[in-house]
Amino acid sequence: MSDTIQYQDLWPLLQADINNLLQADDLIGSRPGIIVEPGDIQSVIDAKLARVIGAGTDGKLGVGYLTLPIERATDENPNIPGSPLKLTLTIDFVENVIINQSANGTKIPIRIYAARAAKILKLYTPVGFTQSLVPATPVISEFTDDKSKSLRVGRVEFTAYEADDAPMRRLDRPQIGVTGDVTQLSNLRCQINSGQPLATVTQPAATNIFYTLDGSHPFERNPAATLYTGPVTITGPCLFRCRAFGTGDQQLASDTAAKNFV
Repeated sequence: MSDTIQYQDLWPLLQADINNLLQADDLIGSRPGIIVEPGDIQSVIDAKLARVIGAGTDGKLGVGYLTLPIERATDENPNIPGSPLKLTLTIDFVENVIINQSANGTKIPIRIYAARAAKILKLYTPVGFTQSLVPATPVISEFTDDKSKSLRVGRVEFTAYEADDAPMRRLDRPQIGVTGDVTQLSNLRCQINSGQPLATVTQPAATNIFYTLDGSHPFERNPAATLYTGPVTITGPCLFRCRAFGTGDQQLASDTAAKNFV
């Protein structure tokens, strides 16, 4: 079996990377975030929907989000069949209004989360794509037909344009370590207690690691990305993201690793 990943095989990786990026955010990361897999039947989707309005890492209820599979893809140039594709990426922030406004709810409406996600993802340029994601206007709409209309969704949609060199093979994801006076809040988040901690990256063999501190996607053509050569001093709150690339063949790449310093 070939380890070459074609366009459609990259889509779930892109979906997972977006979910990972949102989970690394201080606000959105406290909410349940669940990936809807391609082919999920309605009963599975309903179960995931019930989970996203359950308790988050902060113990609050009523709001969560679903990262939907990529199902809309058209030729970027309709006059050239087989040209790079234009993909639609969708995140649904779901709010049970009654639960969310209760004593145990977040009391933060979904439009706040949707706007935050739109701001984060505008900085995101996936490897194998030609530019940062192009956002559509977030839409707040009713999600159910029940008379109380208690369940609402804030839908955030982005367009992604594939590059013509998108197929790649997978490398192991880099591992991020932290030294200094920090408190580990979760696998993705660290609280800086004092001083300036160091972020270190375990580098897969025969790779270059690129990292960013502004939330944008780490790859060589990103002006905000830096080649990793040793421990990185974290001078304040930031989103540290890194990705490994093969040294003789940029078709080799890993998933993105992230650590949010708060």
